Amino acid sequence: MSMRVLSKTTPVTRAYIRYASTDSASQKAGQAVSNAANTVKSQGLTKTLCNLYKTATSPLPASVKTPLNKTIGVLEPLVYYSEVAFHLGKQVVVRQGFTLPRKADFAAAETQLFKVLEFVKIKNVKSLKDIPLDQWKRGAIKTFELSSLFVIGEIVGRGNLIGYAH
Repeated sequence: MSMRVLSKTTPVTRAYIRYASTDSASQKAGQAVSNAANTVKSQGLTKTLCNLYKTATSPLPASVKTPLNKTIGVLEPLVYYSEVAFHLGKQVVVRQGFTLPRKADFAAAETQLFKVLEFVKIKNVKSLKDIPLDQWKRGAIKTFELSSLFVIGEIVGRGNLIGYAH
């Protein structure tokens, strides 16, 4: 179509809609989000997310709520345990006095990595992108072999496949 034809078409107008003057659902949701941000500190992330989910899904029909409830049932423990791991890691970092690595630390680690790569007979490597795919595959197989030997050794040492023998 040419521009002349487009300019002769009737313009699209927006229909005017009267909105309710009382608190709408979006305003209530906005208030719930702001309240949730305040309660995260007092209740914890998992409990706050669960309460926010209940508030947000209360007007939905049961046919929509059922799959959402199943999804949340899977995600709730995941969020909880990730929160626990975060707080545990934070305590370890504070007690052990760990600091964030600097650029010099990354450079030192890279030189150590290249020394190891030279030791395992990978020659002429300037960066990790230069390593051919077949050497990556061989490295992955060796890593899998070593990790499986470790797991087998643990099973033999415990004397049981799962857990310790009583």
